[in-house]
Amino acid sequence: MNKRTTFSDRMKRMGPAAIITSAFIGPGTVITATIAGATFNYSLLWVVLLAAIALMVLMEMSSRIGIAGKVDAIEAAIAIAPENVLWKRLVQIVIAASTLGVCFAFEAGNMIGASAGFTDFTGLPKWTAVVLLAALAIYTVFMKSFTTLTRIMQIFVGVMGVIFLVTMVAVLPSLPAILKGLLVPTINQDSVINALALVGTTLIGINLVLHSITSQQKWANAGDVKRNIFDARVDIVFNIVIGALITMSIIIVAAAVLYGTDAKVSSPLVFTTSLEPVLGSWARIVGDLGLFAAGASSAIAIPFTLRAILSSIFKWEKGIASTPARILGVIAVLFGAALAITGASPVQIIVFAQATSGFALPFIAALLLVAANNRKILGEHVNKTWQNIVGSIAVILAFILGFWGLFKVVSRFLG
Repeated sequence: MNKRTTFSDRMKRMGPAAIITSAFIGPGTVITATIAGATFNYSLLWVVLLAAIALMVLMEMSSRIGIAGKVDAIEAAIAIAPENVLWKRLVQIVIAASTLGVCFAFEAGNMIGASAGFTDFTGLPKWTAVVLLAALAIYTVFMKSFTTLTRIMQIFVGVMGVIFLVTMVAVLPSLPAILKGLLVPTINQDSVINALALVGTTLIGINLVLHSITSQQKWANAGDVKRNIFDARVDIVFNIVIGALITMSIIIVAAAVLYGTDAKVSSPLVFTTSLEPVLGSWARIVGDLGLFAAGASSAIAIPFTLRAILSSIFKWEKGIASTPARILGVIAVLFGAALAITGASPVQIIVFAQATSGFALPFIAALLLVAANNRKILGEHVNKTWQNIVGSIAVILAFILGFWGLFKVVSRFLG
């Protein structure tokens, strides 16, 4: 008789998807979601739901490639035309450039946002908050255990979930309005840019590559393939649903408190101050802790992402524990810390990140869809018809988002 799997057993087998949630729930998401709620009320909640579904579908393909195919997304992409050196170099260059640009730009934003929340909460000087946060991030760079890092991310995801969801309940939002925003898609010329920004904070190409790497590390050599694929799916749904609920809760709080007030959202701290009319003196504590958790978790996840992907591309011995990988991780942290301390704006690198990410996202999403149908890699675990249909919709969404990102970059250069 088979032993019944308990919730505790299931939790022990989960992990990699928490890193993705920690990576995309950062200060940028706080700002974007706050703007969405303050400007468009509850009407863009459906966008977050759609983005989360697309992310889960693409992550499931990514994890299946890692588990059943025992290769990461980079290797699977190269395997599409294994004898073509030009194709191999194109895949490596696109993913490496996107990883460098996105990671360095995001790390700067994470440091700025997390230190802002920490400073506002503790009253410490900004430079002190940045140094402490940088020290924490650098400490994780030298961790040898992937499992330990995963557990840290799970803790951060749990803390963020509790803080933002409790805050949402505290503001007493309109339940009918929330359901309408979730189930009745509405969009207009004014809200389309913010809708795409919400998708962009959730659906990030390099995170899909990362998930194939971490899934391969955790499950590829862990026994029964079907069971491991199932565990990976549970892991994805559990963590991405939490991430989506966090984003939605920020929109809901901003809608309930800021909509119709003409508030200008120029900093993640606006979310904190918006809670004061509802939570009084607790507002700053709750908001600042939430902002710090979002920024700190992403500040830790980004160096790991950088190390994992580049070590896979360049086949560094010892992987994320190799000297080149750790040096890059430390440099990314120090770069973000320097910008946070000096107050400099990482405009140019953000433009570069948007350009590379705008091209890389649809490229990576399309490659995942093709690779997930490659029987030479996955055998019987290739996509089913419904997975191809839903996956194709996710890829189309990625192309729309990608070209929008490229359009923004070109528009900036052309003035």
